[in-house]
Amino acid sequence: MRRPIAVLATVCLLTAPRLVEVAYAQHGVIDCGRRALRDVVAAVRDVSVTIQFTGTCAGPVVIRADGLTLRGVGQAVIDGHRGDALVVVGASRVVLASFEVRNGTNGIVGVNGAHLTIRDVRVHDNDAFGISLQSASSGILSNVEATDNGFHGLDLQTGSAAVIEGPVTTSGNRVFGVNVNASSLTLGRTSLSAIRNTLGVQVATNASAFLTGPESVITVADNLATGLTVVSGAQLVSFGGTIVASGNGAVGVSVNSKAGLDLDAGSTLRSTGNGEGMLIQQGSVATVFNNPQFSGAMGFSTIEVRENLRNGLRVQTGATLTLSNQARVISTQNLGTGLLADNGAGLTLVNSSITGNAVRDLQLTFATRADLQTLSFGTATCDGTVVLRGTSGITCPR
Repeated sequence: MRRPIAVLATVCLLTAPRLVEVAYAQHGVIDCGRRALRDVVAAVRDVSVTIQFTGTCAGPVVIRADGLTLRGVGQAVIDGHRGDALVVVGASRVVLASFEVRNGTNGIVGVNGAHLTIRDVRVHDNDAFGISLQSASSGILSNVEATDNGFHGLDLQTGSAAVIEGPVTTSGNRVFGVNVNASSLTLGRTSLSAIRNTLGVQVATNASAFLTGPESVITVADNLATGLTVVSGAQLVSFGGTIVASGNGAVGVSVNSKAGLDLDAGSTLRSTGNGEGMLIQQGSVATVFNNPQFSGAMGFSTIEVRENLRNGLRVQTGATLTLSNQARVISTQNLGTGLLADNGAGLTLVNSSITGNAVRDLQLTFATRADLQTLSFGTATCDGTVVLRGTSGITCPR
């Protein structure tokens, strides 16, 4: 009879450390000075476990369990030591809250269809990405900072998606603050800011971005090159939201390479103090409109470009800018031309004011086609290749 008891005791001793670790995680706080957080996380087999930790914890921390909540207490840090700091592999309903992630190859990575909520987290000084969602992963972000990373602050790729429910700020990243590539970004009743990166926000390669309402605000400021780029078949749609671009070195807002921009329901795009205010080119389409009967929003959807160092608004190479119903362009006090259309561009303007620009207000050249209605402007030029109609009173050449 003693042998079975001995065997049972041995089994209990062998399994006890893992059970103790999980129990400790459920009811206490892991002190990373005494216990390795990555070992505790790796030991989790149950669903909906909560682990609290404090101190500086070494990565990589790899989460594979559904429903795991990882919450920092006090000064809580995950340090990647130049490997990926925190990786969520295929797990759903993971919550990451109230800690700092630093010094990884990447900071936080979601892969293989992972779903995670990230809130009250600061991710910084990683070699590549601050936060990266890959391979059909998804995330909900609130009160997140991604700063001083080697490539992008927030990176969405390969069919992934992010919903921004609380403020997200990216700054000091060496490429993009936010890069949405073949993925989707939805901005709720909150703000997304990209400040002092090399480039601000990019929506690219058939990706989509959606501003859901009047409290949705994208701010791109003081980036070295372009503030907001929509490119390569991507689409950005704003339903009453606001886009603010200021102090960007090259262009405030750029729509390139068969991309699309829709400003609906009283949306505002305001671009001031950049190298150039707004650029639409290479077969891209920008549409500005508001029908209050359908949108329920009063007022005008507006593109406002002012006090830029070169042109306020440039449309070229087969791109089109179309305004309808309650929509307008305001272009003023730019040091170049207020609105320049060239090389097969298409314009439909209503309710607009293009005045007080340093070089001229309106310039139409090289096979531009324009329908100009209810337009206020000062100086204007156009060449003999321009096809023009409307009530502006302009005849070409001029």
